[in-house]
Amino acid sequence: MDLFFISGPLDPDERESSVLRKIEMLEKGYEGILFKDPYDGMARELGNIPGPESRLDVEPWLLPAPPKSMSFMLTVENFVAFIDSNGCLEYAKKVGGLVEGGLPSVPVMVGVDHSLTGGALEALSRELGGESIRLIVFDSHFDFILPSIRCGLIQYDLETNPETKFSPTDPFIFNRPDSYNADSFLYYVLDKIPKENIFVVGVSDYPPQVAQEIEDDRVRRYVEFYKDLEESGVHVITKERIQRDIGSVREALSSTAFPYTYVSVDVDVCSNTSIKGARFLDYYGVDHSDLYGLVASIKKSLKTSKLVGLDFMEFDIYNAGSERSGKADRTYQIAAEAMKRLLWQQP
Repeated sequence: MDLFFISGPLDPDERESSVLRKIEMLEKGYEGILFKDPYDGMARELGNIPGPESRLDVEPWLLPAPPKSMSFMLTVENFVAFIDSNGCLEYAKKVGGLVEGGLPSVPVMVGVDHSLTGGALEALSRELGGESIRLIVFDSHFDFILPSIRCGLIQYDLETNPETKFSPTDPFIFNRPDSYNADSFLYYVLDKIPKENIFVVGVSDYPPQVAQEIEDDRVRRYVEFYKDLEESGVHVITKERIQRDIGSVREALSSTAFPYTYVSVDVDVCSNTSIKGARFLDYYGVDHSDLYGLVASIKKSLKTSKLVGLDFMEFDIYNAGSERSGKADRTYQIAAEAMKRLLWQQP
């Protein structure tokens, strides 16, 4: 199998805490940061990169570690404007161009913003036909959620939760356009790949029963949107199902009638249990040993379904590989091992 490798260092994280951390670390010269680009962290773990390499050209202020000359651009307002104007979509299209240029070799991307995956999927859908592709996404989050739905949930939380982490004075939780971004990109993939072809594995944000019983329109919209996608074909495999009955999940992933398979791994699928180097740590994910087992099942299915793309996304360079209480984070090692098992280990 011929491979080509893509670095995708786009990081338009709009959260104030993230922006402030970037500014602080920039001023310290990124002291203690092992790799300014997660691709380099993965490359170290993989050793020899067996194929051509390319790097998505990203505006310096949108990098995970922006240069000091770009410090004036690092504001919540600028990141919000970038996302709301579909900046993520423009970069996803650039990834699509890189993928098209590398075909028929198989693209392997390592990066930050998960929305870039959509560009690879669009290019492959044009080439192979989206109806022929099985898409497997490992993720703690269900990345179909439109900003207007997400903002409604935040507003409900503000009104009902005394311990909310959100601020009522934050202007960016109101009236956001339904842009293409890391939280919503899978929704926009649906016009290329049918719902029944998509497996989202390891989700932790499945609406609990208590949410399904809330009458507030904003919560109901979220629950109905999520459940409608599931009922209309998207395969939602929750973290709880994996923990309760991983055997049935492995069986579901070990065979397929689809001729092609694309695998996308958001490293937060193992957040807090095995790794700390993911941008979002709001859930406890699956253990890395479960990830390895599920990858082995997918590998088994590749006897009859050709792997046409792979990515590992959502790395946080500030936590990945860092040391806490004398213990080093293993995000790069775990992600690289999962990649090795999928690409090179015998089933």
